[in-house]
Amino acid sequence: MNSIGRQLGFGLVAILLVTVVLVGQGSVWLFDQALRQYLARSLQVETDSLLAAITLGVDGLYLDRTRVDSDYDRPYSGRYFVIDADERWRSRSLWDARLPLDADGLHNTLVAGPDDQQLLVWSGRYEVSGRPVDISVATDYLPLLRAFDQARWAIWALGLVTIGLALLVQRWVLYRAFLPLRRIRKELAEWHVGKRLDLGTDVPEELEPLVSEINHLGRQTEQIIQRSRSGQADLGHALKTPLAVATTLLQQATTKPDPDTLAEIGVQLTAIRNQMDRALQRARLAPESQASQRFNAAQDLPWLLDSLRSIHGSDLRLETRLALNAQAEWPFEREDMLELLGNLLDNACKWARHSVVLSADLDAGGLMLSIADDGPGVAEHERSAILRRGHRLDERADGDGIGLAIVSDLIEVYQGRLELKDASLGGLEVDVFLPASRR
Repeated sequence: MNSIGRQLGFGLVAILLVTVVLVGQGSVWLFDQALRQYLARSLQVETDSLLAAITLGVDGLYLDRTRVDSDYDRPYSGRYFVIDADERWRSRSLWDARLPLDADGLHNTLVAGPDDQQLLVWSGRYEVSGRPVDISVATDYLPLLRAFDQARWAIWALGLVTIGLALLVQRWVLYRAFLPLRRIRKELAEWHVGKRLDLGTDVPEELEPLVSEINHLGRQTEQIIQRSRSGQADLGHALKTPLAVATTLLQQATTKPDPDTLAEIGVQLTAIRNQMDRALQRARLAPESQASQRFNAAQDLPWLLDSLRSIHGSDLRLETRLALNAQAEWPFEREDMLELLGNLLDNACKWARHSVVLSADLDAGGLMLSIADDGPGVAEHERSAILRRGHRLDERADGDGIGLAIVSDLIEVYQGRLELKDASLGGLEVDVFLPASRR
């Protein structure tokens, strides 16, 4: 099982190890370069003092050793020189070791010296009384190299201690950071057994969207349960009377067949069928977004309009006025939109004289639909009645009177709004708003 703590710990160890190595090596290298430059200036001062000890005599240039530091006479003292003029002079401390004279300034590399020493060498060419003089001075750099090694190991040791402390601090920080998750887990367990209906919102900023979505899901689940219970109760209540009437009529028909009685039984069976259709329709509608096909206005709307023209005749003018952002995909399930638009447009086509206009606008807030016709319209006091299932203003018109009721169910599921008003064309205008997100 993957562990966030272990992954973060491994990442922290890797980063700190690289950092410690780079800091250890880098700091030692920087100190080494700085110290070499400092010692180069000191060696240059030594060169100047040796130049001052060279004088011109009867037989040429000679070195006045009384003016030379006594460290150059002590064997393996760590301070050495070689002077090449009319003759070559060497410090007694150098014994039989050699110093290069072929550089101008500080040598790039250390030179092997007596007693396994590592020498930092400065060389230069000068003139004394018009005669060329080559001088090389050196100092033992080995003690500093050993000091650098000790410093490097000390830095790495401190780095390992730092890594250990960082891991402990990280575990403590993660423990503190995951406390809200532990509390959420406990609250979810309480939710599971019915002790609470939502999670506490006193959580860090990073967890707030998660808690909000879980609470939203909980509210939706509660709504589904309540809707299911209400639907079952409504269906049972709605079927109780038609079934009782149909049973009584059926008993009468068995003893004395009567066409009117049989017709009444058919009416009751139709009412039962309508109630069952409504229950199945509400069960099909999903209250949350599904990973299903979305409605695409450019592809699905022409097909729907062609179907309506074939039903109501080509003489009826169906016009669409879609905003630019509503001409592609809508954030709603395809079948639901076909159901909603199909019922609204079909109802408008039934009553329209010549034309029906569909307008749509989509923005971040949601979808705004408007379906208007040039038919007789609906009086204001009758508008709420036509939304009831099975109600028809004109019994001579085709249909079962459940189209607008299905539309109302869809809009309720999507937590939208529906408004009926007078259309500018003279008939009825139905305005529908569906929010892009539901809470």
